[in-house]
Amino acid sequence: MQYPVDPGFPHSDEDRELSAALSGLPVRPVFIMGLHRSGTTFLYDSVARAFPLSQLTLYRLFYYRRLLRNQRDGGQQRDQQRLDACFAALDIRDRKIDSVPVAADEVEEYGFLLRRLAGSFMLSETTAPLFEQMCRKLLALEPDSEAVLLKNPWDTASAAWIAERYPQARFIYISREPIAVLNSMLNAVLAYLDGPQRYLEMLLDRGDGRKSYRGGYLVWRLLRGVRAVLGERVIARLARPLLARHVTRELISYRQTLAAMPASQAVEVDYRALVADPAAEMKALATFLGLPLRPEAAQRIRAGKPRGQLHPALRAYQATLDKRLRRALQKAGMA
Repeated sequence: MQYPVDPGFPHSDEDRELSAALSGLPVRPVFIMGLHRSGTTFLYDSVARAFPLSQLTLYRLFYYRRLLRNQRDGGQQRDQQRLDACFAALDIRDRKIDSVPVAADEVEEYGFLLRRLAGSFMLSETTAPLFEQMCRKLLALEPDSEAVLLKNPWDTASAAWIAERYPQARFIYISREPIAVLNSMLNAVLAYLDGPQRYLEMLLDRGDGRKSYRGGYLVWRLLRGVRAVLGERVIARLARPLLARHVTRELISYRQTLAAMPASQAVEVDYRALVADPAAEMKALATFLGLPLRPEAAQRIRAGKPRGQLHPALRAYQATLDKRLRRALQKAGMA
C-alpha cells in the first residue's frame, strides 16, 4: 500500500534481543467472544476502560516488532504520532462500516496481527507461538496490568480448544438479537462497497501491497461494479438471504460452543443490557474476572448506542429470519 506520509513501520524484528526477557511472563488472556457485528467492539472498549488490562491498540499492532525497543528508548510517542499522521493523510477518521474512531490508541482485533505476521486470522497450533509472544509483550508494556484483553470473532468457534490450551484464560461472550446482527452485517457490506477502504487495506497489508489480499480486492471491485449497475436496493435484497444463512450458521456454532464452555471460564453479556447500563455490566463482570475496577470506571466508559433503524430490505424480514433460526435450532437438537 502506498502511504502519503511515511509511517515508518518496522520491516524486521527490532525486538528480537529484548524478547528473551519475556519468557517468564504468563499467558493470561481475557477474550471477547461473539459473532461479527454483534457488539464485540463496544464490549471490548468497555472492558478495556473498566479494568487494569493491557490491550492490542493500533499502535501496538502496526509497530509490533518495535514495541519493546520503543519502550526502552522512548520511541512510542514518535511512532504514535506517525501513525495518526498517516491516518489523517489518508482521511481515515473511523472504520467506515460504523462510527468507531480510528487512532493510534484505539483497540483492534488480534486476528489482523496473526495474519500480518503468521498468515492466518485464527489462533491455532501454527499461530500460537506468535499469540503467546504477543500476550507476554503486551503485559511487559503495562506491568500494572493483570491480564491481556483480546478480541477476534474468527476464534469464537475455537473457544474450547483455546480454553484447554490456556487454563488461565477467561471468555466474555456477547449475545445480540439476530435481526440486529443481520442489519449490522448488511449495513457493513453496503458501506464496504460505498468507496475506498483504506483502513481495511492498511490492516491487510503485509508489506507487499495488494498482492497479499488481491483476491478479496478483486471481489470488492466486481461487487462495486455490480452495485453501480443494479443499485443499492437490489444489492441489499440479493445479499439478504446470503447473510441470513451466515448469521444462522454462526449463531448455532456460538450457542454450541458456549454451552460446552466451563462455567468458571465463560460468561455471557446481553448487548441490550450493556447498552442500557455499561457501568453496571462491568461491575457484574468484576467478580467473574477477579479484577478490580479502575478508579472512576463508570466515567471512563463510553455510552452505548441503541439499535438504529432497520435497513429497508429487512423491515419485513423478521418472521423469515425467525423461521430460519427455528429450523436450524431443531436440526441441531437445540430447540
